[in-house]
Amino acid sequence: MTDTIGFRAVIGALVPYTNTTVEAEFAAITPPGVVNATARIKNYPRPTHDDAAYAKFMAQGPQHLEETIDTVVPAEPDLIVLGHSIDSFAGGVKGATALTKKLSDHAKRCPVLVPSLALSDALAALGGCKHLAVLTPYLKPGGDQAAAYLKDAGFDVKRVKNLACPTAVAIARVPEQTLRDSIKELDGGDVDAIIQVGTNLPFQAVAAEAEPFVKKPVLSINTATYWRALRSLGIHDRMIGKGWLLERH
Repeated sequence: MTDTIGFRAVIGALVPYTNTTVEAEFAAITPPGVVNATARIKNYPRPTHDDAAYAKFMAQGPQHLEETIDTVVPAEPDLIVLGHSIDSFAGGVKGATALTKKLSDHAKRCPVLVPSLALSDALAALGGCKHLAVLTPYLKPGGDQAAAYLKDAGFDVKRVKNLACPTAVAIARVPEQTLRDSIKELDGGDVDAIIQVGTNLPFQAVAAEAEPFVKKPVLSINTATYWRALRSLGIHDRMIGKGWLLERH
């Protein structure tokens, strides 16, 4: 028997305690017949007083993911997605692949999808997205880690803008106008796409709004992650007004 409401799929979503954006942005692109079952990851405040302290904290790697998976597995999801991106960039493609295997092995009965690999797949699907500009809510070490992953995945990162949000909660409070201004700052003839990382940054709607004007993909990591989840489950609904990735692929 299948889930009555989620008769097409049940997707588990691992979301940090401090994140108020992932659930809303996933919900905005959830097609009929799909249910998102959310579990909260215990996360500790990253130090933001200087780059060295921030980098040292990042070096500890992801924490509490397995115990969070244990809280969503009883709902018998068809797939689990990690709604937290910064740690998925560590170690490049090899690191992201290893993290995927580690979490999937722990979940046992269903695969786990991480944002970094989903982003690579989304850029490949969009086609021609070789040269990138990247927006992050992080301090510089976080932006450097994301850029290093993208370079390892075969992309040319032309520039990175780090918003240096003072706390994890502050990421969700960045005004839309700041995001629009950031897109304008990052855009240029030398980039094929503008991408955003950091799952608590509310970028999905702004990205979809911007594409007709900049005439190139503007991609939210939450959109890319959820798109990859749906396609992995054989769900190919196209969604108008949610960005080129979901409209065309």
